[in-house]
Amino acid sequence: MSLVGAEGLSLGEARRVAVGAGGLTTGFGDVTTALERLAVVQLDAINAVARAHQLTLAARVTGLTAMAVDEVLWGRPDRSVAFEYPAHAAALVPITDWPLWAFRMRRTRTAELDWRPEPTVRARLVAAITDQGPLTMRQLRGQDRAGNGWDWGPTKTAVEYLVWSGELACVRRQGWHRVFDLPERVIPSHLLDQNVDDHTCLVRLLTRAGRALGVATVDDLADYPRIGKDRVLATVGDTPLRPVHVRGWKQQTWAHPDALSMLDSAPPTRARFVGPFDNLVWYRRRIGRLFDFNHVLEAYKPAARRQYGYYALPLLVGTRLVGRCDMAVEGDTLRVLALSVDPAHDVPAPRLREAFAALMRATATTRLTGVDD
Repeated sequence: MSLVGAEGLSLGEARRVAVGAGGLTTGFGDVTTALERLAVVQLDAINAVARAHQLTLAARVTGLTAMAVDEVLWGRPDRSVAFEYPAHAAALVPITDWPLWAFRMRRTRTAELDWRPEPTVRARLVAAITDQGPLTMRQLRGQDRAGNGWDWGPTKTAVEYLVWSGELACVRRQGWHRVFDLPERVIPSHLLDQNVDDHTCLVRLLTRAGRALGVATVDDLADYPRIGKDRVLATVGDTPLRPVHVRGWKQQTWAHPDALSMLDSAPPTRARFVGPFDNLVWYRRRIGRLFDFNHVLEAYKPAARRQYGYYALPLLVGTRLVGRCDMAVEGDTLRVLALSVDPAHDVPAPRLREAFAALMRATATTRLTGVDD
C-alpha cells in the first residue's frame, strides 16, 4: 500500500483516492457488493433518464441495466438485499447494516419531535400491518389527506416516523410504491437481535463512510450518513481512518487505509456520466473542493432559471469532472438536450462516445440523438 509522505496528498492524488474508493475506477462485481461498499445509495422519484439509485449502482457494475438493479433489489420477496432509511436523505442501505442505525432509531423514539404522531395513529397503522400484512402508503392512507410535496398528510407523517424509529421497515417496492411491514417479518433475526450501542454504531458508520469516500474532511464524513460534526469529531479517532493532509485544504482530513492503495494503480482514464444524485457528487462543498466543479440539480427550478437543464448528469473523465449533459430517455432512445464541457477541459471525441455508450447500456437504449457523432 502506498504511504503518504509528510508533504501529504496532492489534489490529484486525493481525486484518485476518492474516485477509486467510490467504485468508479474498477467497479464492483454485483449490486449487493456495490451497495455494501457504498453503504448508502440515495433514492429519488425523478425518472428522466433512470431512477437515482439505478444510475448510481449501474455506474459501478459493468453491464448492469437500470431494470436489472431493481430486479436484484426487489425481485425476490424471500431475500432482502436492502432496506430504506433516512441515512442520507431517503436512501437504500444494505440489509446487514440494520443494527448500525439503531442509534438514530433510539433517538427518534426518545426525542421531543414536533412531528411525532399521536399514539392512536401509530397504533392504528401498526395494527393494520400486523393484521393485513405488508401495505403501501396508499393502502395505509385510506381516506386520509394525501398531502403535497413536503406538506405531508397525517398518515405519511406517522409512517415516516415509524420508519425513522425502526417500528416499521421497507425492504421492497411494488412499482415505485414502498411496501411497509413489521421489522420482525422482513429483517433477519440475527440482525434484529443485535444490540449495538450508540458509540459502536457511529464508529462503524463513520468507518464505512470513510471507506466509501476514500479521503474526507470532517464535514464530508458528517454529511455522508448525516451525523453531526460534533459527534464525528468525538468518534473519528476510534475508527481505523488515519489523518492525512491534502495540500491546499485547510480542514483536517481523514483517509481509509484501504483507499490509499488506489495510488498504487495507474490513474483511470475512462469516461462516464454519473447521476445527479450519485455519491460522488451529492455534497456540493466537497465537489467544489475536490474537483473545482459546481454541481447543481436544477430539476426543481423553474425552466427559465436553469443553466444546464432539467436533469444534467455530470461527466467524469478519469478523475476529473469536466462537464454535464442534460438528457432524457424516450423509449429506446437516449436524447441529448444540452451538453456543456467546462472551458478548462478538452474532452476527446472517443472519451465522449465512451461515456454515452456506457449510459446507453445502463438505460437499455439503442439510439442516441441530439449530439454529433
